[in-house]
Amino acid sequence: MHKLGLLKQCLRDCNRAISVSSNYAKAWYRRGMVNASLKKYSSAIHDLKVALSMEVTSSGKSNIEQELKLILLKHRNVNEVGRSSSDCQDAGLPHTEPHKVVLECASTPNKGRGMMSLNVISPASLIHVEDPLAAIIIKSCRETHCHYCFSEAPADVVFCPLCTIPVYCSKECQEQAVGDISWNQDTSLEFNSHHLVDNAKLGLTSTRCKTSNSKQIAEHMHECGGAHWAAVLPADIVLAGRVMAQYIDKRLLTGKSSAISGPNLDLVHHYDIDSPTSKLESHIYAIVLLLCLQKYYRSDLSWREESLSQLVLLICQIKVNSIAIVHMKSVDGGQELTESKGYSTASDAVMCSVEQIRVAQAIYMSGSLFNHSCRPNVHTYFHSRTLFLRSTEYIESGSPLELSYGPQAGEMDLLERQKSLQENYKFSCRCSSCSELNLSDLVIDSFCCPRSFCLGAVSESTCYRSEENFVHVSLNGSAVCKLSLPDVSKVDEDMEKVGKLFFRNDDADLKIDPGYCMSCRSQLDLSSVVATLDRAASKINRFKELIVIDDVSEVLITNALQSLEQIKKLRHPYSKALAQAEDKIAEAFAKVGDQEQARKHCEASIKILEKLYHPKHIAIAHELIKLISIKLCMGDKAGAAATVTRAEAIFLLYYGPDVQRVLPYIDALKIAVSG
Repeated sequence: MHKLGLLKQCLRDCNRAISVSSNYAKAWYRRGMVNASLKKYSSAIHDLKVALSMEVTSSGKSNIEQELKLILLKHRNVNEVGRSSSDCQDAGLPHTEPHKVVLECASTPNKGRGMMSLNVISPASLIHVEDPLAAIIIKSCRETHCHYCFSEAPADVVFCPLCTIPVYCSKECQEQAVGDISWNQDTSLEFNSHHLVDNAKLGLTSTRCKTSNSKQIAEHMHECGGAHWAAVLPADIVLAGRVMAQYIDKRLLTGKSSAISGPNLDLVHHYDIDSPTSKLESHIYAIVLLLCLQKYYRSDLSWREESLSQLVLLICQIKVNSIAIVHMKSVDGGQELTESKGYSTASDAVMCSVEQIRVAQAIYMSGSLFNHSCRPNVHTYFHSRTLFLRSTEYIESGSPLELSYGPQAGEMDLLERQKSLQENYKFSCRCSSCSELNLSDLVIDSFCCPRSFCLGAVSESTCYRSEENFVHVSLNGSAVCKLSLPDVSKVDEDMEKVGKLFFRNDDADLKIDPGYCMSCRSQLDLSSVVATLDRAASKINRFKELIVIDDVSEVLITNALQSLEQIKKLRHPYSKALAQAEDKIAEAFAKVGDQEQARKHCEASIKILEKLYHPKHIAIAHELIKLISIKLCMGDKAGAAATVTRAEAIFLLYYGPDVQRVLPYIDALKIAVSG
């Protein structure tokens, strides 16, 4: 492992060797050398000194002494700041930045309770760091990811000693999740229920609604014991069980009354507006969960009459307030980039892309208080289980701090965003993008005007002015939204040209009907156009599928390009469907080795997305990763280097100094460019 450069895996194996035989000198020596490679010099010196004291051969002692001298020299050259940083990394502490941001929980008429800043916040500022109250891995990742830190599990995983269901990447993660294990007189394994894991974190946020999270009880401890209910119940129900068990254990450990009701998380639940079917489901799961907890705690506590109702409300709170933990992963060529290989043959030709993997869900008490916006000013990301929030723009003092719950302007149109938020979170969004008629919403799913040289868009939605400076938007007579007209001068030049066609300064009412151009009122046969576009999209998808299995011909390529031309003629130049078609064609050409065509279509896709989002949106940076890999395949290292610089500038805005830790493939791309 060490010689292959797999340092983390090597460190894990050294730890396991030492746990088996603590006087094994070679394991101590190897771990010391790995720690030195990781620049953890204090740990390296300690390990080599232990190895030196245990080594029995003179040649072995001489070798260790030489290595120790070199590491001691490196250690002396590190200044005090460098040592402090290294020690924090040794301890596994998160990256911290100066304490500058002060937050407050306050209520607003439109959105209710939410977070705001009490001081001015600069772009890329780290504003909040928080560990979860409770977290649970999702079912699709149970066999592939560690159940505690949620990183990809190695081949030699560690299991829970009792139920063998959860898998962990290391002994440390197992101990954090399971707690202390000891042998009783009957030579069977048992938990030490009084074991607490000190999990204090250095927080950056000073909030008036911050909760204490200085101690964390082993989360998997109560889920073992024969029934294996945690492997059967849905993730949000298990998450509610972990919150409940944590509440019970803390009461028992502090000597409080054994009569249990339930935790008061002070979070919204929307039980009153849930459907009867959803309410029934919550009650059934609460009964099952209560019986599971009773099986574990037995006579240690008594249940009050309101215990069941409290558990129902807790389940409803989990459903509304849990946050998905996502990790970023480089796919389709990550190995080539990591190993800095060349791209000399078509078989090496790949279009590297970035995929967002949902691995877990968790409850963050302060993180849940940040409201949603379809154009957020705060970016959310995760390192292991820890939530990080970073500003993406200049924020005035007293301004709301808002993140995205999923839907964003430029990714979905207005009605899709409203539907998604209503279904999942039971509210209608009133952010700036949803209260003002957005140009990207008008073009994202629109069609071209049938007249040549007209930039007007044809929509399937109905939009008309009902009073001065306001319009109503609806689709098929439903989902009506009242919006104010935008200030077109605030958008970029190209979008302003389109916008002036939509919002001409004349006395005529703004009236947008399905099938009619918003500018010249030319009519389009929507049913015919939609059918043609469906056939064209199907051909492009088929082209991409056959590329994967290396079953492609010149006829297939010609058909795919003709389909793309059809989409260009029928879709608006700034539509999302056109951007997606260009991207698929680019990926297909990259696979067959025609990198020039791949570059052309990839750049065309990015230009459209820049109109729908904005040039510094994180979605653009992810698309630039694809363009970098194409340019590397072409041998255009200068062009690739420039694109890397542009992508990294955007990533730094969203991740700050954490960019290398959260997106390790950025360094791999730099190596590939420089190599």
